[in-house]
Amino acid sequence: MSGKGKRTLLLCSLLLAVVGAGYANYVITSGGFGAEITPTAQQQTEQKEDAGQDVFAAFKEERETTRTQEMSYIDSVISSAETDEKTRNEAQSQKLSLAANMESELLTEGVIKTKLGVNAVVTVKEGAVNVVVDKTELSDSEVAQIADIVMSQTDESASNIKIMPKV
Repeated sequence: MSGKGKRTLLLCSLLLAVVGAGYANYVITSGGFGAEITPTAQQQTEQKEDAGQDVFAAFKEERETTRTQEMSYIDSVISSAETDEKTRNEAQSQKLSLAANMESELLTEGVIKTKLGVNAVVTVKEGAVNVVVDKTELSDSEVAQIADIVMSQTDESASNIKIMPKV
């Protein structure tokens, strides 16, 4: 097998490992396979209230766990003796990009919380920023403020930003 074929196989394997780990983490944290218990009406109401309050914290925790796993996989590619220089450089570049996105998300969420007094979840990828705000409705003024914050923190244009209220 050629060197290019090995690199491609290694990168594909890494991608599958990241997706598999994310799925396994989701299954583990969501209570396992097919476990179904029918709650009472009171329990359903309590669950909805708890879910409404904790959904942002749960998402951020899940995102942190997934990012930690991704960084670990990238580090293993970088430190592997079998990794060629080009693949190692690509992995280092991917790690730097991931770290920059993490910082942008954290800063943007913090500024939205500080300036508008609401929780938000921000996800950043090159060319796309999604913002979910802990409000059921957003005024045009709030959307404009959030868009301004996101543009200043991420250097993305307004056309690449999607702002949504929590439903």
